[in-house]
Amino acid sequence: MNQASDPSGDESPETEKAAELLSQQQAILRKIGRARIRLLVCCWTLPVYIIGIWILLGNGRTIDTFMFIYMGLFAGFALDMSLRRCPRCHQQFFVKSILLNLITHRCVHCSSAISAEYQGNAPVDQDEQN
Repeated sequence: MNQASDPSGDESPETEKAAELLSQQQAILRKIGRARIRLLVCCWTLPVYIIGIWILLGNGRTIDTFMFIYMGLFAGFALDMSLRRCPRCHQQFFVKSILLNLITHRCVHCSSAISAEYQGNAPVDQDEQN
């Protein structure tokens, strides 16, 4: 029975699989964009970290715990970002060789892009999605 003669209006299994695959890829790209934003925020807070170290040293306090927490956060976010894989080519999204590319919005292998809604730049309304 073809789709035109089907009164129920159900989609074909291939269309459902394609839609499910697309939604899975979008979820992966959303996670990739969030991992990138977390690491960038950690980098942007470096001046706050330096001022905190300066204040602690000025008051004669130890800075070991503060340093370990900040370095642990940075290492965790960098590891999370470097392990994210592209949903299209299944290679590391931000790593082509040994270096992590912080500024790219595209996969360094296949150029699959993170759209603006997954970068945290623009809020997405429900009306815009439909």
